Amino acid sequence: MRNRNAKERYLEILSFQHFVKFTTFTTDGDDFRNKVLKNKIDVSVVLDLECVDMFMQWIE
Repeated sequence: MRNRNAKERYLEILSFQHFVKFTTFTTDGDDFRNKVLKNKIDVSVVLDLECVDMFMQWIE
């Protein structure tokens, strides 16, 4: 299949926060020793849509 005028689009279908305690490390220059306690994770569910112009294929 030939891709002509392909465009990528993301369609967000769901967005929520998952509440959980976890530890992560942040950077301070080259130092990764900064420990931070987090309480939530932002979650986003998306669909990757690819729109292709198929008009020229039907003509050929």
